[in-house]
Amino acid sequence: MKTVFVCGPEPEDIFTAVYDAWASRLGHGHVELEIGEENWQGQLFSEYRRVERDSEKAQKVARSVNSRISPEAYHGIYQAALSFSADRAEAIYRFLIRGFQMGARVTDCLQDPAVGRVFELSRRVGREGHLFLEFARFVQWDNGVLFARLEPKSNILPIIAPHFAGRLSGEDWIIFDAVRHRAAVHPAGRTWFLMDTADSGWDDMFDRPAGEGEITIANAGGDGAVWEDLWRSFVKTIAIEARVNPGLQRNLMPLWYRKNMTEHQKPAGRKK
Repeated sequence: MKTVFVCGPEPEDIFTAVYDAWASRLGHGHVELEIGEENWQGQLFSEYRRVERDSEKAQKVARSVNSRISPEAYHGIYQAALSFSADRAEAIYRFLIRGFQMGARVTDCLQDPAVGRVFELSRRVGREGHLFLEFARFVQWDNGVLFARLEPKSNILPIIAPHFAGRLSGEDWIIFDAVRHRAAVHPAGRTWFLMDTADSGWDDMFDRPAGEGEITIANAGGDGAVWEDLWRSFVKTIAIEARVNPGLQRNLMPLWYRKNMTEHQKPAGRKK
């Protein structure tokens, strides 16, 4: 009978589960890791152990990977942990079994299923993060705060926040992940941080459903609405009608990216 270590979805949760599974000394062939997200259901004939996040354990795993394998390996498992794939915790555990056996050479063994899977997940997250660096759209609230609302597949806030912290270091800004109800918050001139918004009351302000013709980014009235209209006008002006290619546009910018892009939303008050 296998023992399944059930953890939360965040990297710290997964690294804690790795620590607990390894320390259990049950044998790698007798343990599995699973993400216990909403609607999670267990398997028959398995023992389940719920893992509580422990920052100290997670940091020990991170230090061990960096020192005993390589920083490249740590980067790979960290980005894989940000994936939306349900098997990411188990994939990371299997990768680390190989990594602690082989050391830094493991990152070259992409033909190994455990290694290949982690780097596949890592690449997907990296690509999505890169795309949202281009697709993120900020509006300016009346109080001067810049706000962007995203609905990414992967947990990309830890990837894109450092970029905007460098580019917009003198601005107050918030990037809201409406899927995970989390926000990256950057006070001007200071370090950015992550916060959960579901229980803070912020979701009511960030994530109000938009009706037909309304601005879809909540609390973006006043100057924000003017900013959106200016942006749409700019996009329309630079577009060359003879070069419009909807098929190519869908390949380069999938439709699901566009729901939070200002230039693809209808202005306030206009009907279809």
